[in-house]
Amino acid sequence: MREDYDLSLNQPLLLIGHGSARYPHAAAPMRLHAQTLRKRGWSVEIAVLNGQPTIADALVRLGSATVRAVPFFMEDGYFSKVAIPAALEAVAPGSVRYAEPVGVHDAMAAIMVRQAQAGCAALGVPPGSAAVVAIGHGSSSSPGRALALHRHCSRVADTAGFAAVRAACLEEAPFAADVLAALRSYPVIVTGYFANRASHVLEDVPTLLAAERAARGTTGLPVRFQGCVADDPAMAEIVLEQAAGAA
Repeated sequence: MREDYDLSLNQPLLLIGHGSARYPHAAAPMRLHAQTLRKRGWSVEIAVLNGQPTIADALVRLGSATVRAVPFFMEDGYFSKVAIPAALEAVAPGSVRYAEPVGVHDAMAAIMVRQAQAGCAALGVPPGSAAVVAIGHGSSSSPGRALALHRHCSRVADTAGFAAVRAACLEEAPFAADVLAALRSYPVIVTGYFANRASHVLEDVPTLLAAERAARGTTGLPVRFQGCVADDPAMAEIVLEQAAGAA
């Protein structure tokens, strides 16, 4: 990744995530990366659409006439295109430079590779004999869109030397359960393509993996969840690069 950002330390940054009413620590990955950037001298605040802190509260704390806002989302969909711009316009019309979501950055593929390689090492299997499945949200209301998830998985498949690399979704085809079932001849490393640590990460994915392990049986090949891309320390650099390109 680049280190020659067109961005100075005196330009405040606002990271905006989804949040969760049920899970008060859903924004923990975003909060951790904001803390990392503050230690490096950046003025950074976070806000969520669902819960606290709000965008209005975060902008007050930043106290700047111009702020660069970075959506902490994995896809460029409804939240980044509609919900966040509307929320920003409601409280700070014309004063925010808006970036692309972190998840569309090309460096996400490298994070997937690192997580998959770490999973292979933990299982004691060579990468060339393991399958990698990246599970994202998808959309039941707008299926079939070009997703960053698919683009990153294609790059990993072309360059990283795993036996198989598949993208899977919770709410549209290819569904995660079907993808996992089709890979039962491989040990599988699963990475979560989620920015928010809420129900998908804490409930849906564990339930899917438990069902797949049960289907494989005690003599079947292992399935390992290696965490979510949003937890990787490199996300802090991605935030800066996206902020540098804010329009």
